[in-house]
Amino acid sequence: MSSQTATPGQERQRSRQACVPCRQRKRKCDGKLPCSTCTGYGYICDFKEVAQQNPLKRRSDSEGSSPQAAKAPRVSSEPHDSPAVPPTQQHGVLEPSKQRYVGRQSSVAFPLFVGLDVQAKNPPRLHSFAYNAGIRREPGYTVKFQMVEYIPWDIAKSLIDVYISTIHPVFKFLDEGQLYQQGEEHWHGQPQGCNFEAVLSGVIALGSLFKGALGQEREMRVVRHAKDILEDYHVGRAPSIEQVSAWILRTIYVRATSRPHVSWLCSCTMMHLVEATGLQHEPEAMILPPTKATLDSTEGRPDTVKRIAQVAECLHVLIAYDYGRSLMNISIHSQEPVRLSISDADFTPQLCQLVQAMPVGNASRGSVVEPQQLVLALERVTSIHVDHDFLLLVRTDLAFCLYRRLRIMDFRFQQEQLDQVIGVGVDALGAAHRLSDRNEPWWNILGTVFQFVCVLLAMDTPASLVKLPESMTVLETITDRLNTHLATEALVTARQLIRASMDKKRKGLTCLERALGEDSTEAATNNVAYAAPPIDGIFNPFSQPPQSPLLDLDSLLDMEFMH
Repeated sequence: MSSQTATPGQERQRSRQACVPCRQRKRKCDGKLPCSTCTGYGYICDFKEVAQQNPLKRRSDSEGSSPQAAKAPRVSSEPHDSPAVPPTQQHGVLEPSKQRYVGRQSSVAFPLFVGLDVQAKNPPRLHSFAYNAGIRREPGYTVKFQMVEYIPWDIAKSLIDVYISTIHPVFKFLDEGQLYQQGEEHWHGQPQGCNFEAVLSGVIALGSLFKGALGQEREMRVVRHAKDILEDYHVGRAPSIEQVSAWILRTIYVRATSRPHVSWLCSCTMMHLVEATGLQHEPEAMILPPTKATLDSTEGRPDTVKRIAQVAECLHVLIAYDYGRSLMNISIHSQEPVRLSISDADFTPQLCQLVQAMPVGNASRGSVVEPQQLVLALERVTSIHVDHDFLLLVRTDLAFCLYRRLRIMDFRFQQEQLDQVIGVGVDALGAAHRLSDRNEPWWNILGTVFQFVCVLLAMDTPASLVKLPESMTVLETITDRLNTHLATEALVTARQLIRASMDKKRKGLTCLERALGEDSTEAATNNVAYAAPPIDGIFNPFSQPPQSPLLDLDSLLDMEFMH
């Protein structure tokens, strides 16, 4: 049913019937589904009870209105207005002035809805009324460090350049033009706020990590500054989209420099802020309470906001899946990757495609996932084309995650599935070598190659073992270039596993020779006489044959070697 526009000399057209929310609140209804009133105020439009009422009563209800109703804010009705609507479809409330998102069932939102139900002239604002006893005042902003006094603008700008050229193409969620503009204003007497300083500190720290311009001590001071801002009590009171961006940068840095548990904790905090700011929801799915404030700097750019949420989820899934920790399973995973209308390189949609191929709902409980789901995911992941060396490593990491879960389930691998894993592993060798040559210390430049060695040993097939020499050569090259404790530790451990595999096969061969009645003394003597060649600058623990019992490769494959 459609309403007609009134013209001079014509009588105004009225709706023949009103929807349930309009009748209950005695508001005008145009009879459409949804009607303009429900659309404007966020009500759930429904005509299902109209047919059961008296036509005269329907007309009386549909024509009624009150002055307070005309001033009602755009807030959805309570669930009892439309009991047939499932809870999963109920909208939350977004407070634009604080960029704070709360569920409509929360205690914070309830006074507002009560005020609307009783048609209060000034309904309560969205506020945590009586949340505690209030016997202590809340602390103010405590961060005293000033970035502009610590690093000159020319150095800061050069590190932003490094970030934009290396990390930004893969995790593209910042507006580079705005970043440069705000940064210059921030350094020249126009402060852009503590949230922006946290974002810029993260950018500068990552630029220094990839270029080494600041040195470790100054770089760590910048990292601590961003952490101090993000964990400050006063800043944490008002979540913002800029804080989500700053936590993404911090999570990337921590993943590249720290331990698995710390990385996972950072990613969880990042995802909680995504939820707190409502980034996982479409704009039309949120209710706005009465306010004169506007959204932050991302208002009017829904693609940018959605991209921030998708990048955060990708980072969280990568860390949680690799470490075997639980995931925050939110609605972002099923959304189409955002493709921004930009001319320069943008590999973020490819990253999203890789992550979205993973069954995130059960990522931390591989034992209860159907093997066929993991097999299909493995096929999807290995078939996705990517154009960046880091994403080649990410694709391999995800394939290894699926392989490990299938292996724990005692899955009978077909040669096709093993070839898929080996294929992406070989691609990763070249990518890791190229990243090493460019001095780009992505977090998986070492770990993916090491894990590939472990996977090849675990497969223990002619097709896998033939790839071991090449894999070890790349691992040795990267170790020499990095010259770090973790690189040396990985190389030594890989050689230990290969040595254990050799000893296991030799013992099996000895048993076979004895079964044939052949003398194995000469073979045993040759085994003892064998000594691995020394490694320049690295202690070689294999100069003598190991005296320990046979190692269990299955348990070693699943060990966490990060200390």
